[in-house]
Amino acid sequence: MKIALFIPCLVNQLLPQVAIATTELLEKLGHDVILPEGQTCCGQPMTNSGCFNEARSTVMKLLNAFKGVECDAIVCPAASCLVAAKENFHEYDNSPEAKAVIDKLYELTEFLHDVSPVDSFPRAFPHKVSLQLSCHGLRMLELANASESMKPGFNKMAALLEKVPGVEILYPEPRDECCGFGGTFAMDEGAVSAKMGNDKAQAHAKTGAEYIVGFDPSCLMHLDGLIRRHKLPIEIRHLAQILNDAI
Repeated sequence: MKIALFIPCLVNQLLPQVAIATTELLEKLGHDVILPEGQTCCGQPMTNSGCFNEARSTVMKLLNAFKGVECDAIVCPAASCLVAAKENFHEYDNSPEAKAVIDKLYELTEFLHDVSPVDSFPRAFPHKVSLQLSCHGLRMLELANASESMKPGFNKMAALLEKVPGVEILYPEPRDECCGFGGTFAMDEGAVSAKMGNDKAQAHAKTGAEYIVGFDPSCLMHLDGLIRRHKLPIEIRHLAQILNDAI
């Protein structure tokens, strides 16, 4: 398939290794990967803060970067940014061109699980991993069932990792409680955000895992800061990095 990458500004500026791993992974799986020019922020910091009019030009710049691009799918390795982009595109542009972009938007996990499934990964990753089930991906993209749903469990990230030889999957308790980042919440309510993040980082470390693995770079970045501050014996990895290393 021909894949257009949507690389949010947070990934581009702070976790470029996630973008590199995503590109390499998709190419190893046989996809033709392109990076449309002109991409910028999805607008989430502004819309989270109620600045809807101020966000318009930024959101439209991002949307216009994908309009008319020939591709089968637009793939993003950041669940919260993807959710924000979908919502904001709907909000600011109801044209057929905008709908065509929205209909092709996929988060990396759902793309590899639902759209272009991967049967197996050949290389082992013999490590214990604790899964970070971030809120946007869990509750808005349904990448897994949230605990409050009271439905039979499914987890697309776990389903992919189970195809990697040697991986042992663990979960913090509670397994899907918010890490506290929440975009601008981390700035508006810094003390609360730090307490939530520290609790989550400690819960991951208590599993005995070597890595926290997730599909949302913003949450992983937040946890990484607290891990380093408290010198916890665990590291962060994005799902794309694990899967890329397994091919």
